[in-house]
Amino acid sequence: MQSRGSTINTSPWQKLRLHFKEAFSEQFEFQRNDGEKGGDGHVARKRGRDAYRYILLLLACVLVPMLVHNLYTGQLILTITCAFLLVILVTNILLLGGNRQAFLSPTPLLGLGILLILLAVTQGQNYAIYWMYPLLAGLPVLLRSRRSLVVGLLSAALALPLVFIHFDLSSAFVISFSMIVTWLVSAWLVFAVTEQSHRLKDMAVTDPLTGAYNRRYLEEQASQAMESWQRYRHSTTMLLIDVDFFKRINDRYGHAMGDTVIKHLVEVISGRIRAVDTLCRFGGEEFVVLLQDTGIDGAFRVAEELRSLVEQTKILPEGNMTISIGVCEVIAADNVDHWFKLADTALYLAKRNGRNRVEAARGLVEERGAVAKTVPDWR
Repeated sequence: MQSRGSTINTSPWQKLRLHFKEAFSEQFEFQRNDGEKGGDGHVARKRGRDAYRYILLLLACVLVPMLVHNLYTGQLILTITCAFLLVILVTNILLLGGNRQAFLSPTPLLGLGILLILLAVTQGQNYAIYWMYPLLAGLPVLLRSRRSLVVGLLSAALALPLVFIHFDLSSAFVISFSMIVTWLVSAWLVFAVTEQSHRLKDMAVTDPLTGAYNRRYLEEQASQAMESWQRYRHSTTMLLIDVDFFKRINDRYGHAMGDTVIKHLVEVISGRIRAVDTLCRFGGEEFVVLLQDTGIDGAFRVAEELRSLVEQTKILPEGNMTISIGVCEVIAADNVDHWFKLADTALYLAKRNGRNRVEAARGLVEERGAVAKTVPDWR
């Protein structure tokens, strides 16, 4: 494990590389308002701000030479326009550096940059058209696919007539074609990287057998639900589900049938819960459902429906399979670990009271000692 001393001695270049890597560690899509990011949390929003700051720095590096050139050539209108846009960039960079929201989102910012380049072309600076290339390459990175397409088409509608007016025919065709290819290549690369990122993320948080989320994802969602309750009083209720006598199923039908039973159980549960709810495989034959914006009474009714649905569904080759469920609302817990313990205690009571039933953690004290002693029997 790396010591704190080695972290302190890290060079500024290494720190910059680490910061840059963390900023672009996930798919970048800047959102000006925190609420637009949903439940991704503070860390994801900070990464988005950091990534946007790096891109603004890159745009500023493009804009500074234009400003210097216009000052040197005495182009007053272009100098004032460049200076105005550069002030906007620097202001947004400073805001983002202070962990605050930028006042200008990428769409109008890129629009202003493109208009500045087109203005320079109309003023006789034909070579300014080449500054369009980095902006076109940045469109798919900064904007959503549909918005990037719209801005790209509008840019083409404005730029191509100027290109054909201010350049000879052969040069105009080459410039137009190369602009289109630049945008298409950038869009394709962003799409490919995004799809790969999504696949890797799905593999990291998904149980390979059932397709349900795994325990790692569950712990993240439970932590966010706890934070949402503590900050905003948004209630979430946990259902801890366990298959009754699962060992007997494996012993009688074999482990291959046990895996099939688990997959069928996930299909049954998924068909009943909402899209906003979260189904995770907790381990073995245990599953957890997090019911968003649901109190203990509503969650108890959902749990009873699930229990009855599983009992009535033909899952086993012979007879019916049953489940026991422990229900616990986040309001009853002090922290995430306490929440899991209370749900586990409720599940233990359901097993102890006969299985194929639902028990709610209403004022329960976790009984981890009792659970640990009886795990081989009551599962």
